[in-house]
Amino acid sequence: MPRSTVLLIGRGAGATRLRTDLRRRGFRVRVASDCGAALETLHAAPPSVVVLDPTGAGFGADSFRDLLRGECPDLPMFELPDGARAEDGALVLAQIEEAVEAVLAREDAAAIAEAEAMAAAAADPAEPDDAAITGYQFEDLTSSNPRMLELFDLIPRVARTDSPVLIHGETGTGKELVASAIHRQSRRRDGPFFTVNCGALTESLLESELFGHEKGAFTGAYRRKEGCFELAHRGTLFLDELGTVSPAMQVKLLRVLERMEVRRVGGADLVKVDVRIVAATNARLEDAVSAGTFREDLYYRVNVVQLALPPLRERSEDVLILADLFRAKIAEKQGRPVTGFDRTASKMLREYPWPGNVRELQNVVERAVILATGGKIQEKDLPERMRRTAPKKVSVPPFDVDEPLDAVLSRLSTSVEREYLKRVLRKFRGHLARSAEHAGLNRRTLYNKMRAHGLRREDFR
Repeated sequence: MPRSTVLLIGRGAGATRLRTDLRRRGFRVRVASDCGAALETLHAAPPSVVVLDPTGAGFGADSFRDLLRGECPDLPMFELPDGARAEDGALVLAQIEEAVEAVLAREDAAAIAEAEAMAAAAADPAEPDDAAITGYQFEDLTSSNPRMLELFDLIPRVARTDSPVLIHGETGTGKELVASAIHRQSRRRDGPFFTVNCGALTESLLESELFGHEKGAFTGAYRRKEGCFELAHRGTLFLDELGTVSPAMQVKLLRVLERMEVRRVGGADLVKVDVRIVAATNARLEDAVSAGTFREDLYYRVNVVQLALPPLRERSEDVLILADLFRAKIAEKQGRPVTGFDRTASKMLREYPWPGNVRELQNVVERAVILATGGKIQEKDLPERMRRTAPKKVSVPPFDVDEPLDAVLSRLSTSVEREYLKRVLRKFRGHLARSAEHAGLNRRTLYNKMRAHGLRREDFR
């Protein structure tokens, strides 16, 4: 049988035995310890067959199955049963050999089609790539990043409880979307979902917003107002930027969370509430606890389960997925006939570091949709800051390939050194002492190099 590749996911005993048997039968075997690693391998070099050991493949097994069925419906996948025995492995091995016979014919056809496509692309390299870019969608979140897929798998499990959740991630990564997904997946989905940005309010306003106030409690309190704890009764309260809360407010929050009862500002009665708390922060609360600016007891009260959201720069495979999603929604809303991005714009989107994360990406795409003059978003439609940070092409000085390598390197090194010294001397207007200090040379060495390259100090004054 021709050699074919099997992607084996998991490191259980059954998977280990099967890996040995597969290699004995002549298969190439790639092993991924978990589903996150498997996705990277899958996209880098698609296998002929996938074998999944669910008990040893990490949290993302369910999400991986769904993603594989959606993206690679023709790729055969087999699963090792729980507690796989030797005979189970033999059965799977027989199934794999049978499947490979069918796969090989498709692989040959796919190879021919790929070669034809590459030839066509080479003939017309300027033709944009219109292939659909899709990711796995969960609630209002979309991603193909392994860390995000594990998060998608965790959210429903976390949502089934009433335990507090702490979401950590940089500004603009989508912490409120995760909190909303937890609420909609929970038994409280029919109850209210309230959001309070703790960093946007002064201490007195935050207290009134959270706990409410009685009529006449302070100037301007013309009527009684229920706070978000009461309004979110039998629902979920999302406390964004919790790390900005003052020490005094931390004490009041802790008391409410311990007893689940609030007292309105200016009031005497205690009001019982039933609220699930989801908090978020863009800073590490562990560091604030160590620094003494955040109460340790409150930290442990809100940090029963912690979910981490990676920044967009660490999930670059999601940039074009999200950009196209935003483009479609915004173009429909604005009534603009924008159908995609050209190759240059797509490359800039992928290579930009996105300090503002998903929120910045959405803003950039909305601007581009509005400014686009054709059906495709082009480089000129993207902000100037993106064009400034785009990698510049580095030109290689010409050289003769028939020369020995040492000669080529010596000549190129000499030309680079001469150009460097010219720029330094120009920067310091021919001042030798300052130029030598900047270049990390002593003055005599700089002078000797200038003589060797035919450079004169007076030419730079």
